[in-house]
This record gives sequence, C-alpha cells and structure tokens, in this order.
Amino acid sequence: MNIELPQKNAANWRSGSRQVGTYAELQRQLHLDLLAQHPEWVDADGNSPTCDSYDRRLSELISSFQLATRESIAQPNDQQKYTSPKQ
Repeated sequence: MNIELPQKNAANWRSGSRQVGTYAELQRQLHLDLLAQHPEWVDADGNSPTCDSYDRRLSELISSFQLATRESIAQPNDQQKYTSPKQ
C-alpha cells in the first residue's frame, strides 16, 4: 500500500482527539500510525511490506472476531436453554 506518511496521527491519537467508529477506520488509523512511527519501514518506492504484513494480520483477526460474533449470535446461549432450580 503506497501512502503518504502522516506527521500528526500518532500525536492526535495519544491526545484522544481521534475517535474510531468502524473496523475500516481502525485499520486505516493503525496503518497511518504505524507508518508515522516507523518511517524506516517505507521503501524508496513508497511501499511498506512490513506495514502491509501487519495490515493483513489485522484483517485476519478482525474477520475471525466477526465470524465468532456472528456464530455466537446465531446459536442460542446454552444458559438460556436450561433454567436453574429455584431454592
């Protein structure tokens, strides 16, 4: 991914002025912050294989989380199936 390096993203995030609402926004913000914090990861052509690798891994984790969430919503909770005896 060829992206211009942001200079203030990390500082904005630390100051709390940046709110992230979606996974896509989170991915974008993390990508920009990694590039800002690690300019040595950017090749002469503007690409960053290291950051791209982190992006892919984050995408995998988000996909796994979303799948697990959908599955837990689709399946009834075992605790709801059984009622505990009242004492």
